[in-house]
Amino acid sequence: MTEIYLPELPRLLPVAYHPKAAQLEFRSNGWVRRLLGGCFMREEDLFYFLRQRNGMYGPLTVPDADERRALDVTDWYQYVTVIDSAVSDGSALGADESDAREVFAGIMNDFHGGPGGSEQFPYARAGKELWRRISSGLSSAQIRRFADALEVFLRGCATEIGFKLKDRVPDYETCMAVRMNSFGCDFIRLMTEYAAEVDMTAHDSLLTDVHTHGMRQMIIVNDLLSWRKEHAQGDKMTLVRVLIERRGLGLQQSVDQLCRLVEHHEKAYLAARDRLLDGPHGSHPDLRHYLRGLDHVIGGSQEFEYLTPRYFGDGYVWDGSTSGWISLTAPVTRFRPHSGHDPDADASLTVGAGRPAPSMTRS
Repeated sequence: MTEIYLPELPRLLPVAYHPKAAQLEFRSNGWVRRLLGGCFMREEDLFYFLRQRNGMYGPLTVPDADERRALDVTDWYQYVTVIDSAVSDGSALGADESDAREVFAGIMNDFHGGPGGSEQFPYARAGKELWRRISSGLSSAQIRRFADALEVFLRGCATEIGFKLKDRVPDYETCMAVRMNSFGCDFIRLMTEYAAEVDMTAHDSLLTDVHTHGMRQMIIVNDLLSWRKEHAQGDKMTLVRVLIERRGLGLQQSVDQLCRLVEHHEKAYLAARDRLLDGPHGSHPDLRHYLRGLDHVIGGSQEFEYLTPRYFGDGYVWDGSTSGWISLTAPVTRFRPHSGHDPDADASLTVGAGRPAPSMTRS
């Protein structure tokens, strides 16, 4: 199949843009250029990354945050997205699992201030700068979780490289478990706390159902909307491919099944959230602030994935559509009301048409 139909997803959670969304995106793009520019082989590749509008993920997921904290969160998400892009690049970190693990060990060593660190290493330099900014606003328990969350994310990224290089497709639960790590679920929760200026460490057991269903909803939505990109890169760690190769479903059947799971997890998240709010802990102001923040993370993450050229091609501009046919072969695609040839894909969408993924340095 050369196209899929994406049905309208429930979208029961609020979507809001930070009042300084544009300024935050621009400032964060400047930070990426200054501190992470060395992660790209060429300046052209850096610009390709910036055109993906990854700097909008923060303003969409922490719309109520203080401006300084919102910028910290925006820079953090750009940082981990640069790493994720390198992991997906077969000429960079994605070329060798053991090399990637060595690089990731170096990142963690520098993150902890271990011996032999190098401020010239762009991942380390950016990570240390973020660590200094963000950790000052965290409790001691959250600081420990922050370091653990980065290590878990990097381990998940390395595991994904291994599956891709060995041409192995995992079963559903294995894929979901790895994706929980490589999607950054631990630091997503922590950044939500940081933005809301609360500490949920002591309430973790109360939030199990909320987190399970909320994070699964985010991962499945991501795997649906990023399928065009992951398909082109031959990614094995995506739920669409798992349903095709491990459960024998057709492509459209897999998409439809995952859409049903999005609805299930979204409604289950809302039910678990409401049970908390209506229960004995529901009057706790920090818990209420956090849950409001989590609502915005889930809704905002989905909004970002509709609008980013990262998933729909360099030159893509979102028109607000959230359902329709998506070409898997056009250099740039969009949501179309009908199946079949997309004339727009052959006409004006030539800026970056056919462009390969950006080249990332391996260190």
